[in-house]
Amino acid sequence: MIKLNYISTLALALGLASCSETPEDVKAPEVTEATKGLASLVVSAAPTDATSIADLRTSAKVGDDVVFSGKVIGSSTVFVEGRAIMVIGDPQKITSCDLIHGDNCRTPWDVCCDDHDVIKGSIVTVQVVDADGKPLKEGFKNVAGIKELSNLVISGKVAEGSNDDNMLINATSLFVAK
Repeated sequence: MIKLNYISTLALALGLASCSETPEDVKAPEVTEATKGLASLVVSAAPTDATSIADLRTSAKVGDDVVFSGKVIGSSTVFVEGRAIMVIGDPQKITSCDLIHGDNCRTPWDVCCDDHDVIKGSIVTVQVVDADGKPLKEGFKNVAGIKELSNLVISGKVAEGSNDDNMLINATSLFVAK
């Protein structure tokens, strides 16, 4: 339970972080043998019954099977390095910095200009877990081209520990829109 609270707290902190004023070297890691495990979850066709994250947050409960669409946005850091954990946001409710004219944010996937309560209700933390319920020790970034600002459709189950502050999804399939 402590690890789940840690993950929830981490996800919330990622979602509510503001734009960084200092330059950061954001380098994409290479695709390795480790990322091939997550690649097995990638599907070639998007499910047709996807809901928005905002709707999902108001209707889904722990244990529910869900299908939703979203964008890899939400904070200055949307991937947890070395873990199958990422933040997905609802682009119909929150606006990434790349879409704000004149914004010079060094992390264009951040949503730091939006209201914190709107952000909190418009993001989910997506993870892939092992048989013990622990996040896989491999990152999402670059799996099937997943990167910041990617549009995804995800199938999964609302995980234990999800609450009003953080919805946690155990992903079972991922569709990456081109």
